[in-house]
This record gives sequence, C-alpha cells and structure tokens, in this order.
Amino acid sequence: MTVVGDARRGRADRAAAPAGQSGTRGAVLALARVEALRLLRHPAMLGALAGYLALWGYALATGDAANRYPVLQDSSRYIQLPTLLLAAGTLLAADFGVLRAVRNGVEPVYEVLVVGARGRTLAHLLAVLPAALLCAGLSLARIGYLAAKPGAVGTVQWLEVATGPAVVLLAGVLGVLLARLFPAPAAASLALALLAVFTFIAAVQNTAGWRWLAVVAIEDEFVQPLPSALVGRPTGLHLLWLTGLTVLLAACALLRGRPGAAPEPPRRGTRPLWACAAVAAAVAVVAGALQMRPLPDSVVRARADVTEHPAAGQQCVTRKSVTYCAFPEFKERVTEWDGVVRGVLARTPDAVADARYSVRQRIFRDGIEAHANKPLPYTAWDADDRREGTPGAVPVGTWWSAGDAGQDAESDAVAEFSALFAYRVVTGTLPREEGGTTVCGARAVLTLWLAGQAADDSEAALKDLTGRTTGGLSLLVLESSSGLDFDAREREFALKLLDGPSDRIGERVKASWRELTATGTTTDRAAELLGVRAPAQVPAGERACA
Repeated sequence: MTVVGDARRGRADRAAAPAGQSGTRGAVLALARVEALRLLRHPAMLGALAGYLALWGYALATGDAANRYPVLQDSSRYIQLPTLLLAAGTLLAADFGVLRAVRNGVEPVYEVLVVGARGRTLAHLLAVLPAALLCAGLSLARIGYLAAKPGAVGTVQWLEVATGPAVVLLAGVLGVLLARLFPAPAAASLALALLAVFTFIAAVQNTAGWRWLAVVAIEDEFVQPLPSALVGRPTGLHLLWLTGLTVLLAACALLRGRPGAAPEPPRRGTRPLWACAAVAAAVAVVAGALQMRPLPDSVVRARADVTEHPAAGQQCVTRKSVTYCAFPEFKERVTEWDGVVRGVLARTPDAVADARYSVRQRIFRDGIEAHANKPLPYTAWDADDRREGTPGAVPVGTWWSAGDAGQDAESDAVAEFSALFAYRVVTGTLPREEGGTTVCGARAVLTLWLAGQAADDSEAALKDLTGRTTGGLSLLVLESSSGLDFDAREREFALKLLDGPSDRIGERVKASWRELTATGTTTDRAAELLGVRAPAQVPAGERACA
C-alpha cells in the first residue's frame, strides 16, 4: 500500500510539474545508454543484422560479379533495400524494450523513480540513435565498397545513402510510440506487416507519384540508368518527409506518457511538445505533397535533348581507329567497350580492322517508361554524328555486366552491343528498320560468332540470352522497335562455332571474308568455307530467311 500510495503521489507531483522536471538529464542519458545496448543486443536486431551481413557476405564469398560494374547513382538507391531489414529489427526491438516493464508488471513501481514516464520514453527514443548510426556505418561501407570497384561509374547520391538510416530511425521511434499506445507485442508485429505490404505495393506501382509516401521509393529497374543530372528523384523532399514523420511520432510518444494514459492536453509544461508536433506535421504534409509532383519540366526537356542530341554533353576518346564517345560519368566504360571491339576486329582482315569506326553512348527513355515498340530517332542521331565527325556510330547504352552475372537486362546489353558492332563491321550499316532487321545466311552466322568470341563477357552474355529464348534470336537496340533478328538455324550454327577452336575458325574467316560477308552467301556455303557441318534446315514456316 505504501508503494502504491507513493506511486500515486509521484504521478500527481509530476503531472503538476513543468516538462523536464520528471527526471534529471543525467539519469535519462544513463537510461538511454542502457536501453541502447539492450536494443542492439535484442534477438530481433541481431537477426536483422545477421540477415543484412549474410546478403553482403554471400556476394563477397562468391566474387560479387553481379556488382562488378555498378552505376553509383542507382547503387545509392539500391542499398536502401537491405536496410529495411535493420528497420524491421529496430522497430520490434524498440517496441519490446518499452514493453519490458509492462510484461514484468513493474510499470506502476517505476512511477516512484526519479525518471518519470516521459523521461523513460525520451530515453527509449534516444536509444534508437545507435541503431540508426549502425545503419549509417553499414550504408557508407556498402557504397564505399561499390565505389571502389574498378568498373564503377556515376556519382554517389548522398541523400539516397542517408535515407536508409533515416528509415531505421523512423522505425525505432514508431516502435516506441506503438508500445506507448498499445501495450501488447502484437501491435508492433501487425504494424510491421502493414508497412511491408504498403512498401511492396509501392514497389510494384513504381511509376505512381504516391509511391514516395512509402519509406523507400522504388524505380522501374527494367530501364537503363541515366546520368545523375537526369535522374530527377525528389530525394531531399523524401528525406524531409521521413524526418517530419520521425519528429511527429517522437513528440506523440512523449505526450502519451505511460501506457494506458491519455495524451496530455496543451498546457505550459507540454506546449513545446505540442508546438513541435504541429511543426513536424506541417513539414511532413508539405514535403509529402511536394515529393509526389510529376517530373519537373526542366528534367523532361533535358532528357529529350540528351536522347536526340547526346554529343554536346559527351567526351570522346580515340583508341587506334575507333572513336568512343560517352557521358562524362560513364567514360570509364570505354575500357569494356574497347575490349569487345578489339575482339571483333582481331578476326577480320587488316583493311577491315584498320577502318574508322565510332561508338556513341545513347539513352532512349522518356520519364521512366521503357521504349519497347518505339522507333529510334535515327534522323536526329545521324545529324548529330555528322556534326561531330562520327558518322555511323554504333549505339551503346548505360548498362554493362560481367557476362551473365548481372540481371538479364544488363547481360543482354553486353550481347546487344557485341552483335551491333559485329553487324556494323560485317555489313557496314546499322539496323534501322522498325520491327527488326532480319540477318540471313553467312552474314548472320558471322555476326553472331564475331560477337560471341570477342570477349569472355560477350560469349557468356550471348549464351545466356540464347538459353532464355527458343527458336530464333532477337537483339533489340536500347529496347526499341529496331534490332537484329536471326533464324534458329543460324543461331545454332554460331553457338556451335563458339564451342570450336577460335583461332582456326578465325583464320578461315579472314581468308574467306569477302564471300562470307556477301549478301547472297548461304549458311551451307558458310559451313563449307569454315570447314564445319551446318545444322539441319528448319521448316520453312519457322524461318524468316528464304
């Protein structure tokens, strides 16, 4: 009875006292340190951390070939996804930490301590900060690791990197608030499930403006990366949105006090908290609304201009007889392109290998929608190339992959460029027809073989693409309606040649170059010239070539 009476008197005294007198600053900080250690050691947090490190550790153990050529402005966004594991662990650990006293039945006894309910809530809120700092350290380590890759290009987006720690901080504060509102562990689990569902829906609807209301905003990952100046993501507003929510939830948790109590009304002691909550709510509403606006007109115009006239913003370098032009952030890709080009030209006669060629990096997208079944702006490209002295430049996108190690689209980009350059060498032209240019006979076999044998990456990418297709083979140029089409027989013939001795076949290619590249040379004649047996002919109804 004495303890209960003291507890009631303590509550009454603190209710009448101004804010900040419910406990000393040193006691709150001491409690925060203890709760921070408990939060970091909580099984939910340890499990989340183990999952995060396991994903990274597995990639490192297997060579991490999928991240051999990262684009840093996109990687800055990708690293947010694994931090969601840390956010989930922080939410649960923070919630369970606040509810520890409720589970043990000692919450009323805490009222006689020098640190009151609001002070303890503040300590639990401060205890979330080390988890956010841990996430920041891991995010910095991850982006630093990617930026140090020899094949890395682009620019780190620091506001994107900061989003992960901000999400962890928000999750921890939400866990504290939920514990104060609903003194039951199920509330945090239910909230986490609802957040996961909302995040998944937002990820699926990756072109909708409202997706920015989720903790992370996913982009359409099936379109090629853009130079950082053309990305146009409202990352700063999104970070402000997360910050406003975090401060609002923290103020609500402090106003709530102990579990089961009603929020304290505005009075002299709580007016600063109410004012803070009002300002945070206003910031969250304004930032949340502004981040959902359509892409700025300036970015739309800049994308259109770069799509049709990329030369003005590019840097060019000439290696032997080939000129490579790329956006400044992607200029390191020239090394990979040149490796493929040298591999193709090495199997051609000297006169062909010493001819002048050009390669120009291009983008082809409007907003974030892929351009499947849309024509390339060849008229604008040709005029641009003539002005720059690079006529007939072979287009190459912003994706690249270590063979088949990356995503399918990244791997296909390697096969696409290899085949396009080989086609340019074999025919002297580029595929411009809408619906695809069908390559027939010896030209088809030679184009695919030159592309595949050019480099280990190009061979792996080409074989991976053919393994995912049946019948013929189509290679689209930048996901447009233009591209190269090959019949199944020529595709199988080229794959058979790739498994043979490259040097011997290369010598035969050089010796018979004129006939192999002639328009009317058939696949059977190519087999005779190369000294191999051609695959059986497919039925007429299953081939595009006569």
